[in-house]
Amino acid sequence: MGYFECYDLDSRFRPIFESWNPVTLYYHIVIDYDQRRTIIVRTATKKDEEFILDALEALMDDLPADVVKITVSDDSQLLSSSTEADDDGTIIPFYPSPSEFLPHLPKIHRSELTEIERLGLQADHTTYMSAPEKEEHVVFKYYINEANIEIFWHELQCISRIPKHPNIVPFDRLVVESHGPNGQEMVVGFTTPFIAGGTVEDDVSRVFRLKHLRQLLATIDYLNLRLGIVHSDICMWNLLIDPETDDLKIFDFNMGAKLGWEGDGDRQTFQYDENRSDVKLAVFTVYEIITRDQSHREEYHVEELDTSMVLDLEDWEKHPDVNLDEGVDASEYRRILMEWVKAREQTDAEIASYKQAPESIDWPSVPLLANHDAPGTRRRSQSRSGLIKEGKPFIKWQRPPTRYLENILESNRLLANGEVVPL
Repeated sequence: MGYFECYDLDSRFRPIFESWNPVTLYYHIVIDYDQRRTIIVRTATKKDEEFILDALEALMDDLPADVVKITVSDDSQLLSSSTEADDDGTIIPFYPSPSEFLPHLPKIHRSELTEIERLGLQADHTTYMSAPEKEEHVVFKYYINEANIEIFWHELQCISRIPKHPNIVPFDRLVVESHGPNGQEMVVGFTTPFIAGGTVEDDVSRVFRLKHLRQLLATIDYLNLRLGIVHSDICMWNLLIDPETDDLKIFDFNMGAKLGWEGDGDRQTFQYDENRSDVKLAVFTVYEIITRDQSHREEYHVEELDTSMVLDLEDWEKHPDVNLDEGVDASEYRRILMEWVKAREQTDAEIASYKQAPESIDWPSVPLLANHDAPGTRRRSQSRSGLIKEGKPFIKWQRPPTRYLENILESNRLLANGEVVPL
């Protein structure tokens, strides 16, 4: 079922806190992004992160769904488990109201989405019925970790404001959850159309045409110079080729920025970083598409990369498995790219801020929960144990592990809220 069938441990499990108190034993709090649950792991002696993640890989999929804390021996054996609210380390992040976004955006309830495949951390391939007999395939993006609040807010605000463009994967719907005694809706995610065929990185043999190069460069110009938006993560794995139209499409704005902006809040989310310039990253991306040589990004931090590293090379050797337009040499792609880089030197000198862009888009900073314990301040999250004790509702995310999905889905559907329902 996708991403979590074969993964690195630190891509499935994310340690978020550790404590070394010999009186209460040592413990780690870890998020499992496959099952979308938080677990506390206690040990009698101090253990490093590698030990904790190895133990979770062996134990996690067979823990009952209501277990929130386990104690593990020095040889990774399960000694005990707890389902008590006092032992629950789960944090419920802030979720905004639909009223915080553009008016009249289409919405869908999370329970109307059916999970098809897990694409990565907090991103799933799902379906819903938009009309009788019409099934829509979409990517559902969401967040379960308070560290992602600002990233989610700004990405959603950004893509829901970008006008429809043939080379940008568009916003589809707000995903909402009815919450509380009055059924108040909260935005827990959003959807974008699912484009079959995988990314440019996934399919080496698919033809990368001159028109795809021109579409990439023109779309970057549109984002940067017309809207004042910088994607900041132009790379092969964020580019798609639509099999129906044969058009290149850019997606995934979670590292985006407003051109020249200092960013939002303490985390400076959506801050412009000239080291992540779309022009610079496009140069490396086109080079990597043609040569399949990613050594520069692997060996250097992004701030250490300079376009001269590849533009000054005497030749770009096309990878034998890469297909370009028939009869067109790699040198022609390189010539077009270099002309564009030269032209952007002039235009970039004339526009340094998103506010200078002729069709600039903007939106407010992220709101947070009112803090009743400290009037005048705002909170990012609440503890689930506290909400349980107070008898208050909360958003639930837990779902079955990938390991057991094949058997589960033989006679059931898995909804995006984690609920398993019969076919």
